[in-house]
Amino acid sequence: MYALIMASGQGTRLWPLSREGKPKQFHPLTSEKTLLRETYERVTRKFPPDHIYVAVTQKYLADAREELPELPEDNFAVEPYATGTAGTIGLVTKIINRRDPGSVIVCLPSDHLIENPAKFIETLDFAEKIIAQYSTYVLQIGIKPSSPDTGLGYIEIGDKTEEMGGQSVFRVKRFVEKPDLETAEDFVSSEKFLWNAGMYIFKTDFMLGLYEKFLPNTAKALNDIVQINPTLPPLEKGRGLYARIDQTSIDYGIIEKIKDILVIPADFGWSDIGSWGTLLKTLAGMEDTTIISKGHHLDIGSDNCLVMAGDKLIATVGLSNVIIIDTPDALLVCDKNRSQEVKEIIDKLKKENKGHYL
Repeated sequence: MYALIMASGQGTRLWPLSREGKPKQFHPLTSEKTLLRETYERVTRKFPPDHIYVAVTQKYLADAREELPELPEDNFAVEPYATGTAGTIGLVTKIINRRDPGSVIVCLPSDHLIENPAKFIETLDFAEKIIAQYSTYVLQIGIKPSSPDTGLGYIEIGDKTEEMGGQSVFRVKRFVEKPDLETAEDFVSSEKFLWNAGMYIFKTDFMLGLYEKFLPNTAKALNDIVQINPTLPPLEKGRGLYARIDQTSIDYGIIEKIKDILVIPADFGWSDIGSWGTLLKTLAGMEDTTIISKGHHLDIGSDNCLVMAGDKLIATVGLSNVIIIDTPDALLVCDKNRSQEVKEIIDKLKKENKGHYL
């Protein structure tokens, strides 16, 4: 079994800290270590370094190498630019299948928080047993929701197929992308829905067959790309081949088009650090406080706020549900409950030709 850590994302909802030059996975947000480093150390509880691959764009290769100096050089799968998770997962699946035909991969985002790593590894051990029995299925890990969340996708579970040692596997009935609050509340109360954590387990040869069926142009491009050494910074020839990859997610490109999908419900203290509001909620729970502050910050009488200060002092008085993120060239102040909309700032900066803030 191999682990793929996907580290090519932009993290636009965590602007202005997460930028094109240094996205969120290279920042320490939940501890003194970066999100990428935390993810890597978590998977090393099960996988030796030579069975861990990190997918990264050429722009972030130096940062990734600096964070993970012990990872073998050939285990960095380098893309010239982000193609979407379909291209990324397809590339690494090709690489690993050439090295170890018919092996198993678990795909993991690099920017998630998991508070109970031991339980996470227990879930992966269970998943490895299940995929050995269901080799012509894609297996997902779904998270038991702790509250209604409109910023996450949901998985509706169907019939139970297996149960071992207190862990169960269910068929996936359907996917629902980011419902409104009322629908999310219904989902949580029904106990029939899980959060979609974007974690997939599959056999390499089976997944490559799905690419041939549902993304044939991508499959052909990947066949040609792996003739070049894809674990080194791509040559200009390689860059041209990448233009033929369908720029889509594996969810839309493959997962939502197949019926043979299983899901393991899990609860290991998972959080998708996808917005400032989510980070505030997560850190407040971990630190048992309603005010989360980093850097030079003084407060009088505020509640439920996240303040990330830079070199200058930030003083707050009587604020509630406010997020303040200070960087050398940009300051974000927003309502905690609208932090998902920060991505719209990125769109506006692009339209107004203010790319130096990206």
